[in-house]
Amino acid sequence: MRILLTEATFDESREVAATLRNLGCRVSPCHVRAGLCRALSPGGTCPLDEADAPDLAVDVRGAEPGLTAREFGVVCALRARVPVVMTTTEDTDGPVVPPGLEHRVTACPPKDLFEACRGFLRTRA
Repeated sequence: MRILLTEATFDESREVAATLRNLGCRVSPCHVRAGLCRALSPGGTCPLDEADAPDLAVDVRGAEPGLTAREFGVVCALRARVPVVMTTTEDTDGPVVPPGLEHRVTACPPKDLFEACRGFLRTRA
């Protein structure tokens, strides 16, 4: 399973990315190390535009109610009809879902992220 990974703040998704990779997922971040959108970086491309586009987008977010600039990949994924799962690094019941996205994304706590990914993989098979 290929996952597009985005985050609310720089380096917030590091642990989630490592866990997903350890579970056998191919993780493609939305941003280059410098923080630029991959599609807008010199010579870059968006993973959503590649032949083997991501099956799922995962957004790692904090407690802020709105999307940060680093999370705009969520909008790109939804436009590309790629399901989005939002999670957090906090030990909570799940992230705050930004207004307007309540019925467009799935929110889950980190402990349920892998099962959510597997569920989306089953529905796409």
